[in-house]
Order: sequence, then structure tokens, then C-alpha cells
Amino acid sequence: MYRVAVLFFMLFAFCSYAENAWYWGKVTTLITSGPDGSFQVHLENQDIKSKCTNGVVYFKVSHMGLERTKLAYAMGLAALTSGREWGVVVDLPNNGAMCFASSTASQGAGLR
Repeated sequence: MYRVAVLFFMLFAFCSYAENAWYWGKVTTLITSGPDGSFQVHLENQDIKSKCTNGVVYFKVSHMGLERTKLAYAMGLAALTSGREWGVVVDLPNNGAMCFASSTASQGAGLR
């Protein structure tokens, strides 16, 4: 039941903080970046390319927790293989540095 609730919040949550924003785009690359399950995603989105270093969004287990990161990875793979757009809530950097997926419990990622 917990996973269903988390999935519901991740799919239907809206951004309520000024420092994060939703970004949608097709997944072009999904790369694991650590033995703990962390990964990075390249999305076809001009805003991400202009605001995030190398146009990459990082999903870190240390920020999101293992279960949320695994769920996001599964959704990213589904988006990559199906060609659907993936929406990600990104914590925007102040200086054009690395962008991380939001670690807020009521936000995350979704497919459309």
C-alpha cells in the first residue's frame, strides 16, 4: 500500500516550492552512476539544458532514498523504451551547477 501511495503522489503532485520546477521531455540517455543505484538522465528539454550542467538530472540515493530512486529508475526506463515523455521535479541550482531530482516526499517524476 505504501508504494501505491508514493506512486500516486509522484505522478499527481504539483510543484509548490519556488526552487523546484517540473520539466518534461523524452529520455535520450539513462546512465547508472554508482553501485548504490544512483543514476543520471538526459532529457530533451531546452530549459534543463540551459539551467543544468550538461543538461543532466541526477537521481541520488543519498537524496531520495533507495525505494524512491528505484521507482524513478523504473519509470525512466519505461519512458526510454516506450518513447513517452517523462516529467521530473528538479531542484534548480543557484549558479547553473548540477541539478538533482527533488527529494521532497510529495514530488518526483511521472510519465505522459
